[in-house]
Amino acid sequence: AVVSTQSTGGKKRAGNRLFYMAMQYQGYTFTMFQQQAIWIARAIKGLLEIPAEEKCHAEVAKWVASNTELTDVFKKIRSQSDYLLRLAADTGYQEKVDASEVWMEWANTKKDVATYRDVSYRSLVTGTMAPSHPTPWFSLMDDSIEAYINFTPTAAAGGSEGSVKQSEEKEMEQATVGGA
Repeated sequence: AVVSTQSTGGKKRAGNRLFYMAMQYQGYTFTMFQQQAIWIARAIKGLLEIPAEEKCHAEVAKWVASNTELTDVFKKIRSQSDYLLRLAADTGYQEKVDASEVWMEWANTKKDVATYRDVSYRSLVTGTMAPSHPTPWFSLMDDSIEAYINFTPTAAAGGSEGSVKQSEEKEMEQATVGGA
């Protein structure tokens, strides 16, 4: 985008052709970037009316002023959720973007730094509960991908160590046979 060289009061104007995607301390990293990108794309295509400059400045001032009220993680989660909902409403985005319930639950479990990584959450998209790892994170001294990612969820839900090993061996056998 070419920024206009026309200046007013020492400030250059971009003529509504310069957009900034916020990089803040956030929980909704990818969802926020997605919603901002959709908003910007719709504005560039002329599908979204950009408010008058004064209204934009007032909106920014309102959000900046509200930052002083964000005194704990729960208020920060709510603020980011409100911002995402605002972007989704502006663009007509229909999918669920508000994950505040999951973030609030996560913030509550994070109070115990030794165990919060052991908690599983339900997918907002599919409704599927993520499996828990059979070994508590704090006790898992093997940092290989095999130890952390490649485990059998059914065994994690209450199976024995042997069933995990047998499942891994069966998967390896099937992969070898299928790849031969």
